[in-house]
Amino acid sequence: MLRVITMPAPPAPTGSEAGAPALQLERQFKTRLDTAPHARLGARSEATPLDRGRVDTGLITSPETGRAAGARPSVPHPAGPQPAVPHLVWDGDAASADSAEHVEDRLARLAGALGPLRRLLACVAERLIETKAHQSLCYARLGDYARERLGLSARQVQELARIHRALARLPALDRALLTNELPWSKVRLIARVATGEDQEAWIARAREMPTRRLEQEVRRSARDDEPQDADDPALEKRVTVRCTPAVREKWGLAREMAERVAGQRLRAGEALEFVAAEVFSAISIDPVFADMPDQMAARSPSDAMNSREGEAAPGARARARGLPASIASLAAGLDEADAFELDRRLRLAVRLEQTLDAATAPLLRVVASPEYEWRGDYCPLSTYAREQLGMSASKARALLRLERAADVCPELRDAYRSGRLSWVKAHCLLPLLLLDIEGEWRPVWVAWAERVTVRRLEEDVERALLLRAGHSRAFVRCQFDPERAQDPIPSEERQMCAPEIDTEATQLLAWRVPCEVAALFCAVRETVRSRLGAEGGRFLGDGEVFDAMLECALLAWTLRDPRARRPDPVVERDGYRCAVPGCTSRRNLHDHHLRFRSAGGSGAPENRIALCAFHHQRCLHVGFMRIRGRAPDGLVFELGLRPGAPPLVRYRSGDIEAPSAEANPLACPRRAA
Repeated sequence: MLRVITMPAPPAPTGSEAGAPALQLERQFKTRLDTAPHARLGARSEATPLDRGRVDTGLITSPETGRAAGARPSVPHPAGPQPAVPHLVWDGDAASADSAEHVEDRLARLAGALGPLRRLLACVAERLIETKAHQSLCYARLGDYARERLGLSARQVQELARIHRALARLPALDRALLTNELPWSKVRLIARVATGEDQEAWIARAREMPTRRLEQEVRRSARDDEPQDADDPALEKRVTVRCTPAVREKWGLAREMAERVAGQRLRAGEALEFVAAEVFSAISIDPVFADMPDQMAARSPSDAMNSREGEAAPGARARARGLPASIASLAAGLDEADAFELDRRLRLAVRLEQTLDAATAPLLRVVASPEYEWRGDYCPLSTYAREQLGMSASKARALLRLERAADVCPELRDAYRSGRLSWVKAHCLLPLLLLDIEGEWRPVWVAWAERVTVRRLEEDVERALLLRAGHSRAFVRCQFDPERAQDPIPSEERQMCAPEIDTEATQLLAWRVPCEVAALFCAVRETVRSRLGAEGGRFLGDGEVFDAMLECALLAWTLRDPRARRPDPVVERDGYRCAVPGCTSRRNLHDHHLRFRSAGGSGAPENRIALCAFHHQRCLHVGFMRIRGRAPDGLVFELGLRPGAPPLVRYRSGDIEAPSAEANPLACPRRAA
């Protein structure tokens, strides 16, 4: 049976304020590269050995305390009040390892709730996209809203909306999902090609064939006018480069510059394409490497799938688990719901799915252990996740990694299960939390992640990993005070750390990119390797070649025409991007006066800030957003203003969430450097 327990969410955190220093790569990237924090990494950092047989689903909730039984209390989160968060509590699903019920049966029953929950998510997501509600909440892009408010990508939200529209005209497929006759992984495939006339035939075929086979059938039956999904994993290739930490830092600078050139946020693979294209524009690919794109693209997605191991036919599925009326009612009355109500419902549905993930992860860990004895034939984890749980193999591996990190930092599990930490934030923290470093510093980073935007958290984690590689003193400072991760390293300290630096230490960079991009990158890399090797008379490794490619791209992007007008100093100070927390816009930037010039505002830098056109014209001057204080470090942003109610969210300078008590910018002094 499914019960709903309403628990008051912990209050939002407080803390001192520090904004990340604006990057001025045009003048500084050479200096920063010369003093890069590169040092010996030693053995590969991993978490401490884990007890694979232990099971702790974390869903045995104490009605008195509202905390999972046996769980450690989370880091204090002093804050303003937040709305109560309903948590799903699955009777019997949180049993201990010595339970008489088989682990596979408990996983199957948990998977039975995924279909109805995803259906609810899809319903609300479609309404949010249809009404463009994210814009009324002061988010210029669906991706910004999805990442900051939901912990999802824009593509995931768009996929949910697409499936909702398809199921509206496919009632039989809708019933198959709600009754758990078919898992979500198969329903999303069939929804791409099925029609009202052949949906029963597709459902019958899906019952008998594994997901991989069904995916091939869907590809063959796809309409000719349907655009090919460029993000399809079958059309991607993994590209790796082993390089020194100094080259890794240069890659971070190149990615920043690529985003400035593109005028928007780029994924790592997209930034790699910009680098390869920039180098390709400066050199011509040698004829011997010109055929590499054809060789890499010759393998079709169907061939790639056929070359993999065969998979057994799917087995019987558990009975569906219905949602209680209080949760299912989130899909009612969507036509009358405004943007704030849609946001509340969508965030609640996402938190409920995180609760389901928290129950699934420890059980997945049991079946993934080498000591586990399957009830029937052995089944690889990737196949079991797709066929029985309705999730992708990558999602299953991510849940296992999250569970391993929770062993060394139980606060991570508690924050994720309660919804205080989104999926994106939790996985952003994993590379840092899994470092084999003793001390009670991990809860500090979990608490910091709850208070900042995804944009700030990604920058801080990347910076901390770079400091860990070569500047132990700077890393120790931010280890227990994440707000100092972006602090510059004093020159004298760089000199003191010089003896500790090992320029031969290497680490692996990996990207998943479309096959065409992988072919271009490899052809350019081999051309550069051949030409530099001929000049130097020796063979160059991948790291050295990648370093030369980055150097070429950075010089091209930072070279200025002396006749060109110099950039606005305010835009340069704010890092060539919109200063609104969570915004990824780097184009159409406006120079906004905090105190309007019509009201006597001056042109001093502390009265000016860089805003994108959307936030300047469609939010601030319309009354949906308010900015007060002094730039750049003493600002308070209030997003999602509405009459008679508090704003949707408040942030301070540095993308740090501000409680209600700090609405007055004079009440939030900046910490001394």
